[in-house]
Amino acid sequence: MKKILRLTLLLTFVLITTNQIWSNLYFQFIPWTIIKVAFILSIFEVLLKPILKIILFPINLLTLGLFRIVINTFGLYLTIFLFNDFQVQNIHTPAFNFYELNIPQLNFTGFWVFLVISFTVGLLLNLFNLIVRKKPKK
Repeated sequence: MKKILRLTLLLTFVLITTNQIWSNLYFQFIPWTIIKVAFILSIFEVLLKPILKIILFPINLLTLGLFRIVINTFGLYLTIFLFNDFQVQNIHTPAFNFYELNIPQLNFTGFWVFLVISFTVGLLLNLFNLIVRKKPKK
């Protein structure tokens, strides 16, 4: 239970950060919806994801681990299926110039939105876990 609560807290911060990056997550009732979505994602992460990893191990082995992103995308689909007050909208970013490097505009729709969001959530979750991890005492 302690692991689920810790993961729920981390996923709450991850969802807020992901929404700040892409601005495409819609929470109808801001604090409660974020907590509910983070709780469902943490239950998926702790209970269902290990089972899916075992079942889909051959596919994951063939794709050299890239299929794990699709498993995370399934968790995001599951969360949207369970809650009507949480939505993922399309991603549209304008083109910009970054130190004389031209970045074109990005437009993601459909499955690709979920893939980008799940990749971002997974990356940020690993980063936050790295920051919060307990240091072993010597």
